[in-house]
Amino acid sequence: MKSIFTFILLLVITFSTAHAQDGQYLMSAQKLEVRSGPGLQFNTIAEVPQGTQVYVMSSNYGDWSAIQYKKMNGFVVTKLLTSDSRIADAERAAAEAAAKREAAKAAAAAAIAQAEAAKRAAEEAARKAIANAERLKREAEANAAKAIADAEAAKRSKDAAARKALADTEETRKALEEARKRAAQGGSLTASAPIESTTPSYGSSSNTSTPKAAAIEVTREDKYADWEKKTYKSGATPKSFNFKGKFDYKLDNYLKIKVGKNTEVVVKMYKMGQTEKDDQLMRVTYINSNTTQFIRNIPEGEYYLKIAYGREWKETEKNGKKFGTFTKNALYERGQQILNYNTVKTSKGINVPSYNLSLDLLPSSGGYTTGSDDNISASKFNDDNN
Repeated sequence: MKSIFTFILLLVITFSTAHAQDGQYLMSAQKLEVRSGPGLQFNTIAEVPQGTQVYVMSSNYGDWSAIQYKKMNGFVVTKLLTSDSRIADAERAAAEAAAKREAAKAAAAAAIAQAEAAKRAAEEAARKAIANAERLKREAEANAAKAIADAEAAKRSKDAAARKALADTEETRKALEEARKRAAQGGSLTASAPIESTTPSYGSSSNTSTPKAAAIEVTREDKYADWEKKTYKSGATPKSFNFKGKFDYKLDNYLKIKVGKNTEVVVKMYKMGQTEKDDQLMRVTYINSNTTQFIRNIPEGEYYLKIAYGREWKETEKNGKKFGTFTKNALYERGQQILNYNTVKTSKGINVPSYNLSLDLLPSSGGYTTGSDDNISASKFNDDNN
């Protein structure tokens, strides 16, 4: 009968304390007796060794607390229980570990961000270095091309000066030889009597036996007198050509032309085709004396030049067609040098060629010369069909 009562009491305690505050404790005594009720008068139903963890269901029984040990419920003296710090320490350690893990993740994210920023900075620095190297290379190639062009121009000037010196020497030799011949002939000739006409000249008296020649008036005809004198700025295309240049604005190339003090020029640029009939006129540019002009944005291809030298550009219109020409010191030539404006692709980018050219007339006996053997006629210069 007593055991049934104990079971009923424990069952009542279990249900009545189901919502009591719980916690985990350790026993301080050597041995903890678990009784069936909250008092020494109740039977001992289990013994808990010292240091064993028990679950406290309620401490509202005076000096006693209701606990759960393994799978049984019972009562123990409350003062023999003490708080178990191992769980709190474990939870604190877990919280610290979680905080450290989050801090490690944040540090890793920051390190990754710094590495990405460093990578971008390195890539930008490399890009700038490559671009700077390409710029220096283009400048070096342009300077080399200028040096070659200047050397070729100097060679042409030197050759022209040498030819002029030879021509002057030959002219002087011939003049001396002619003078010697005249001197030799003069020593053997005798003065001849004046030749008289048997027929009196008009307007003379019958007593005059020697006729007198009438004064001869010589005038020089200016075939360009009715032509209109035109003045153009350097870089313009004379209207007489009725031509619009062709450009490729994606290409930053140029032909730099420096004109000396003795002439003005008109430069015609022809793009070479498979045959001469396929050649295309691409630019016509007027350049004044003592001027440096850049012809830019030249389409890819191989080119040659026709050049007109002279002074006083005049134009006229005949039968609805315009004509233009230099009217003083006019000379014409076709350049033999091929200007290759094809771009070259390299591992470091695209190489865009450009060229330098110096033009002037050289004083010669009785006029000027281009200093070249490439002279052509005016009609050949104006013939766009070559």
